[in-house]
Amino acid sequence: DFAEGNIHHKALLISVTVCSILLVLIIIFFYFRYKRQETRPHYSIGLEQDETYIPPGESLKDLIEQSQSSGSGSGLPLLVRK
Repeated sequence: DFAEGNIHHKALLISVTVCSILLVLIIIFFYFRYKRQETRPHYSIGLEQDETYIPPGESLKDLIEQSQSSGSGSGLPLLVRK
């Protein structure tokens, strides 16, 4: 009985040790990954402060209507129309 109990304690000790080491390695990996992203420069999409996607004098609704009414196969499919 003493030998079996000792084996169970050793197995528990080994598994706890392995899990602890893996946890520390995962934490170190994510820490260095976070630090690398923090030092990497953040790029903008290339727009100046005063530039916008929507030209002056047009609304988003106008742009949506233009995109749906031009080109081959534009508009809703036949089965969806009411």
